[in-house]
Order: sequence, then C-alpha cells, then structure tokens
Amino acid sequence: TTLPHRRVFGDLACFTRPDMKVERVGYPVPTPSAVRGILEAILYKPQCRWCIHRFAVRRPIQFLAFRRNEVKAILSTRTAEPILADEERTQRNTLALRDVDYVIEASLALTPHAGRPRQHPHGHDEPEGDDNLGKYHGMFRRRAEKGQCFSQPCFGCREFPAHFELADASAMTVPAGINRDADLGLMVYDVWDLDAQNPDKAAQSAPKAKPTAPRVTVFRANLKDGVVAFPAWSDVRAQFAPVGGAA
Repeated sequence: TTLPHRRVFGDLACFTRPDMKVERVGYPVPTPSAVRGILEAILYKPQCRWCIHRFAVRRPIQFLAFRRNEVKAILSTRTAEPILADEERTQRNTLALRDVDYVIEASLALTPHAGRPRQHPHGHDEPEGDDNLGKYHGMFRRRAEKGQCFSQPCFGCREFPAHFELADASAMTVPAGINRDADLGLMVYDVWDLDAQNPDKAAQSAPKAKPTAPRVTVFRANLKDGVVAFPAWSDVRAQFAPVGGAA
C-alpha cells in the first residue's frame, strides 16, 4: 500500500559517507536508511516497516563547508559522569548540503510482529483491532497532518532538523534544469538486515535480546529527471549471501 507522498525540507543536511573516517563529508542526496529514519521519527511500530521506493530532489544540490567544535567522548547513561568539553573538544570540518527539499515515495509492509500479542497496550493514537496496513496508513496521515512525531526528524545530524508535510503525487515531477542527470556512485543502502524487524530499535525495546550486528549494504545510485529510485530490499539483501553459497 503506497502512502501519500511526504515533503521534507530544511536549511542543512549531511548524510555522512562511511569512507570519510574523520571529516563529515555528505552524499549529494539522502541514503535509504536516512529516509527510513525520517519516516520512523514520525511513525514507528514494530508491526510494520518502511519500504522506500524513490524520492524527488526539488532544489539544486549545493554544498556548504564549515568547521564545528565537537566532543570525542560519549555520555554514559550508567555513570552519568559529565563530559568536560574543554578536554574532549575537537574541531572537524563538515561538507553539508544547504536548502534541501525532497518528496518521498514510500510504503509500509507488515513484519512478523504483526498479529502477535502486545507487550505494551496500544498507544493513545492507535486504533484497536487487527494489525493491518490500513490502520498504520491512517495513523501516519493523521500524525503528518498534525505535525506530530515521536522525535524530531533530522537530515543526518540531530542539529539539522527536517520539517515535513504531506504532498501530492504531482510533487514527484521535478522541473527540468534544477539538477543534471548523474551517476552518484555507490551509496549505503542500510546498516541493518531489514528482515530482522528494525534491530536497532528492537534491541532498545528488548534489552535482554541478543543484539544484531550491523550488516552494511550498498547500491549504485542514479539521479534521473530529478528523481533517485531505490532497488527493492529483496534485491539488495542478496549481498548477504556468502561467495558460492546461499543467503
């Protein structure tokens, strides 16, 4: 079931390339996992997952370079010891995108969690009844119309917020001349096995469960007529198969 198109826009974005070890250098367009994260910030349920099909780039791709102060340490939730910024501070360059505007085309698919007994009661905005795509479709539409989200969506970094609204299918048509058609090269598809029902969030909801190790997948991205199309997860998942064997 394809959901209404979603427009996301903001001042800055940085979808960091993994091959840049220290400096934050972003891809020219969002990765599928970044788009998935934006949609999950608006609606996430273990009973369904997002399938990203394509998105339109509605503004010229423009980079902006600047330097920021960051801290090297991570705050521990167990010890709650403060971080001394003067001791842990480091300067890093960032090559970010500016004035970004995208229209996302995606759908929901049920996971094996659908139909199982709930560990927690239904949320206040979730209708009672069987788990089905129509129910979650309606939940997303209502949340998007009201501007509601579980957490603030962002463009790669938390300090780059993403604003969102529903859009018409006509918004996927990009006027000619905004960006040239281009081969964008290899891009990260996701860092998890999506058949594991979003293991990054599942591990948070079930701390005793054995964590799932990240499994990075890539694909060759192309910008054509202002639109980037993503391959189906079933095709990308074939990268997990060992050489000469089955997945």
